Formats: sequence, structure tokens, C-alpha cells
Amino acid sequence: MALDEKALRSLVTLLEEEDPASLALVRSRILGVGAAIMPYLDELRQAASPEMAVRLESVAGELRFQDLRRDFVRLSLAKLPDLEEGAMLISRFGFADVDSAVYRAWLDRVAATVAADMPGDAGIGESVRRLSNHLFQGLGFAGNETRYYDADNSYLSRVIDTRRGIPVTLTVLMLLLARRLRLPLYGVGTPGHFLAGFKEGGSALFVDCFRGGQLMTLPEVKRMLVRNGYDWRPELGKPVGSREILARMLRNLISIYQKNGTVDRAERLSTLVEIVLTGRDTEPS
Repeated sequence: MALDEKALRSLVTLLEEEDPASLALVRSRILGVGAAIMPYLDELRQAASPEMAVRLESVAGELRFQDLRRDFVRLSLAKLPDLEEGAMLISRFGFADVDSAVYRAWLDRVAATVAADMPGDAGIGESVRRLSNHLFQGLGFAGNETRYYDADNSYLSRVIDTRRGIPVTLTVLMLLLARRLRLPLYGVGTPGHFLAGFKEGGSALFVDCFRGGQLMTLPEVKRMLVRNGYDWRPELGKPVGSREILARMLRNLISIYQKNGTVDRAERLSTLVEIVLTGRDTEPS
């Protein structure tokens, strides 16, 4: 039975309980109620002591992550999870209040601008070059060389805000614009340096979005990988799907949070990787 307003307020105040066993029961009950109790947590936090405010925020964070897990499960049950929705869900992990509609509208506007300047007879190569020039030269997007391991580089919303990112997020940005323009661009999961790829005249070409949209041939990609210490295998130049791209974005964040000691965030992200790859949530709700 759903709790009324008075009962929800009373339940939240029980978080002041100091007995660990009782507090665990209260937290469990609140998580069972779900997002409906969030306004009452926020209300109590406004007048709470600093210690109590931390406790309330911890519970609110658990509730947000619980909802996020459910959304990831829903996304991952699709045969081909939607890359754009997944990228925005990842942004929600880092920024709970992110408004995905704002960023979708931005993507729509940018794609419309590129489309308006695109010649009607432009082939795939010319179209990709025009999109790349607009994104990297016109709008100033670039790889974040100086703060490569900043977590913001792995959140698409922040990449759009700051116009800086890492190879995979900048490539995702280009893929989402290409999809709006109906360009057959795809992700290429080369280790250490994610790329975009497309076919022109039967040959594969690649776009290095971290380096200003630089075009690369297959031999150049092979040399890059060897230079970076990787052995070339033919499958490294093949397209990867949205599931693999989202898992790679999440794993980048896991690595960053493990390195800076934010272990709890890394553990939660590991749960999301498992969901993306399997479509199952093994964590209790």
C-alpha cells in the first residue's frame, strides 16, 4: 500500500536513528518506497545538521542509482541499445540533474546546420569531411590533452558543455550527429584510441576525433596501434556496436575513479557495465 505524505515524512525522520540495525531497516524501507520519497529527503536535508545531511544525501544517492540501474536494464534489453540514450544515462550517473532534452536539442540544431550547408550530391567522404570540419574547426571541439583523465571527458553532456573530450566520447558525439544526417559512420574499438570509420569506394577510412577529425587510412591505423604497443589484428578495424561502445565509456570512468580513490563510484559503474553487457541486474533493489 502506498504511503501518504505524513507517513513518508515520518519514515524519513527515522533516518536519525543511531542503532545500526534499525538504521539499516529504515534505509531498506526507504529504498523500497523509491523516488516518491525524494522530496521529503530534500525537505529534511534543508534543516539538518551537517552529519545528518551527509546521511540523507547518501540515501538519496542510493535511490538515484536504483532508478538509474532500472533504466540501464530497460535500455540493455534491446537487441541494439540506443547509443544516445545510453550516453545520456551515463551522464546522469555523474550529474543527476542533467536534462537530456537540452543536449538532444543541441544535437538536432548542429545536425540541421550541417545539413543546410551540405551539397545535395555530396558523397559519403565529402559529407563526413564537412561534418568533421564543422564539429572540430567550426565549433572548436578537441581532445583534452592537458586533462585527459578528468572524469568530465567521459560524460557526453560535459563534453558538449566544455567542447573537450577523449577519443570515445568525441567519436560518440560525431556518431550521433552522423545518425541525424543519415551517414553510415560507425565506431571502431581500436585499443587505447577509439575511432570512427566509414567506407568510401570499397576502402575503409577512419576519423580520429581526438585529433581534430584527422582522416586515416587502414595502414595508418595499423602503424598507430603498433606505435602505441598493440599488435594488429584484423578485427580491430571492424565496427563495434552500441553495447560495446557504452561498456567502453563506463570502463573509462571506472579506471578514472579507481585511480583517484573513489572506489564506491567505480563499483557502481561496474554494476552498470554488467547490465549493459548482459541486460541483467544482479544487484538487489
